Amino acid sequence: MHDLRYAVRMLFKNPGFTLVAVLSLAIGIGVNSAMFSLADALLLRPLSVSRPGEVVSVEGKTPGDPVGDLSYRDYVDFRDRSRSFAGLVAFTTSTFGFSAKPDALPQMKMGMLVSGNLFRVMGVEPELGRGFRPEEDRTQGRDAVVVLGHDFWEKQLGADRSIVGQKVRLNGIEFTVIGVAPERFTGMDQYFRPAMYLPLMMAPRLAANPEHNMLERRADRGLTVKGRLQHGTSTAQAQAELAGIAKGLEQAYPATNRDQGVAVRTELQSRIERHGDAALVAMLMALAALVLLVACANLASLLLSRARARSREIAIRLAVGAGRLRLIRQLLAESLAIALAGGLVSLLLANAGAAFLSRIQIPTDLPIVLSIKVDGRVLWFSLAVSMISALLFGLVPALQASRTNLVPVLKAGDADSSGKQRLWGRNALVVAQVALSLVLTIVAAMLFRGFRSELMSGPGFRTDHLVMMSFDPTLVRYSEAQTQQFYKQLSERARSTPGVQSAALSNVIPMAPNQHQETIVPEGYRFPKDRNSVAVFSDTVDESFFDTMGVPIGRGRGFRESDTVAAPRVAVVNEVLADHYWPKRDPIGKRFRLNDGNGPWVEIVGVAKTGKYLWIGEPPTEYLYLPLAQHPQSNMTLVAQSAGEAASLVAPLREMVRGLDANQPVYDVRTMTDYYQMRAVSVPVMIIETVGAMGLIGLLLAMVGLYGLMAYSVARRTREIGIRMAIGADRAVVVRMVLRQGLTLAVTGLAIGLAASFAAESAVNAVFSSTGRDPLAYLLVAPALLAVTLLAAWIPARRASLIDPMRALHYE
Repeated sequence: MHDLRYAVRMLFKNPGFTLVAVLSLAIGIGVNSAMFSLADALLLRPLSVSRPGEVVSVEGKTPGDPVGDLSYRDYVDFRDRSRSFAGLVAFTTSTFGFSAKPDALPQMKMGMLVSGNLFRVMGVEPELGRGFRPEEDRTQGRDAVVVLGHDFWEKQLGADRSIVGQKVRLNGIEFTVIGVAPERFTGMDQYFRPAMYLPLMMAPRLAANPEHNMLERRADRGLTVKGRLQHGTSTAQAQAELAGIAKGLEQAYPATNRDQGVAVRTELQSRIERHGDAALVAMLMALAALVLLVACANLASLLLSRARARSREIAIRLAVGAGRLRLIRQLLAESLAIALAGGLVSLLLANAGAAFLSRIQIPTDLPIVLSIKVDGRVLWFSLAVSMISALLFGLVPALQASRTNLVPVLKAGDADSSGKQRLWGRNALVVAQVALSLVLTIVAAMLFRGFRSELMSGPGFRTDHLVMMSFDPTLVRYSEAQTQQFYKQLSERARSTPGVQSAALSNVIPMAPNQHQETIVPEGYRFPKDRNSVAVFSDTVDESFFDTMGVPIGRGRGFRESDTVAAPRVAVVNEVLADHYWPKRDPIGKRFRLNDGNGPWVEIVGVAKTGKYLWIGEPPTEYLYLPLAQHPQSNMTLVAQSAGEAASLVAPLREMVRGLDANQPVYDVRTMTDYYQMRAVSVPVMIIETVGAMGLIGLLLAMVGLYGLMAYSVARRTREIGIRMAIGADRAVVVRMVLRQGLTLAVTGLAIGLAASFAAESAVNAVFSSTGRDPLAYLLVAPALLAVTLLAAWIPARRASLIDPMRALHYE
């Protein structure tokens, strides 16, 4: 504490140095804290359960799909036979038609069907009422009870504490509310906020078709499974035990469990496998770390320069008996004080960065939340980064300052007796700053050009004059036949609605987060030995989809009304899929089996132009279209094309739906223009702005570092410059001499930065579909950075040229 008090006094005595040092470090830490808040929201935040570190994911895997769900029958076998877990839970998300009163119109809400032990195993105690009892997890369809999510209870039901014991209706079935989940429990996913939790045993009664009982069909794999490890049990031990059980299931049920393995993963590993955010998060965190390194290098350079003014003080301390370790501790205390001050100021920047990143919106009416905030985890992260920064920028200057040679320093007027060594260290720091700044700026330029290229090329489908609205007739207890009849009437009436030019039905919308996959076996294609099928992204559409969405059919045809369930099975593939499995051949008439080697044959009747399906920066992706009549789905989206403003169709289409079925919930109503802007434009632009801001910050810090070094060098060489001018050197010679030093550092840093940028380019190319070098980014950024760094060196050079020789000769 004595060292810290003295450090604070020394910093207050030098307000200029302290201000530059604290702000430089605050920028570096603030950028990292903001990026950590994004990474935390996307990947790192633990589940909101007790002791989340003990919870792991249990996932199915096949040779063609390393990440998959489990069936209820497999879950029961794993739960009952394993000894590595304190408990295994299973759950799945589902939509429900909710009404608080029998005569109220149902509203679409999303909740979870969960095994009865979920609250107990996860250590979650309801805020009101109770959780599920063991007997409510045994008999199918008997116990119609529900636990409400806290957000839903608070925002939709007014936090009515008397709700426990009351009746609500879900999909037309009366349920009793038995509890309300606590506020801290936000569900079993970092994004999804369930409105309610229902016993998994109620799944058959809630299903539109009770014959499709997911609790009995071992091949029906739609459950997410997580488990809490027994104390002292490792993930590897649990993996080995479950792998043995899976092998036994494969032998016992070869028809459904052939090649069905199991994987035990930590929550973070599971998120990385299942979601595509990891590469983007890693890139942004790496760039933020570069900004921090630039700031630390800048600060180390400032401390080394400051040590020159303090070398006499340090020599006196050593002369009167201070030990070297004692001196290093004092200097590190000053670095720690700077780091803590920078960490405090960085929280303001982190809050601003988190607010900026919070503009990311997920285009859906579903309860999906991307919670980017500066919370306790970010505070701890900022503190840890501050401590690490204190070592990064403080240790080397402290070690070097403590090596002061006492006799020359105490005798000399110029206290900097070891100038060459110290100047070499400062030169290396400036070179590193320039190199890191170049990498940041070039990456920003590459991202800008890459995303701009993707946006200019277009998504491959129409984005204007379209309005969308989604439906799920099973929410009001429609059977499969009733559902398909509803969709037939819906599309017919939509096309006859005034103002509608065309209308189509699609299971998923391009670039939506809920993309589906189908497993296919292309005819005549030889797979590697470890697999016999491939999973491709797919959509189920009606015969008007390609015209309404503006997706060109390059060869063959689209779907027709004659492609009914009684007709031969047909499909449309995109160009990438066709070229992969039937290269240099006409794919029209080629066949593949759907689902597995024993599935029905499907004939390809058309090849659609390749577009964007997942996001705007994706590489060319294989895609499959199936006709709605042959591949019926319960969830569909109506897409209507308008001759005028798309939003003008919302009211008449809603009225049309009300005429079909007044109880039918309508959700995700939006124009394609707004949807595309949100999914394809807003997020990439935000990423470009973020990386560009980091590049500019790094460049600014590098300029400060180079300016500080050159100013220090000029001050150190004042007497030498005076002598040169006294014997005839003019101002131009002095300017060139100083600029040459700055140019040497800048060019060296640029050369190293260019080499590092080549390595970084492959990581940037992984973010979007462009590949190869981007020479224009180098041609634009490198000369600009060189000009800026030379400007930072020119100011001290000009100041040196104005030195009065007579004053310089009397210097010190």
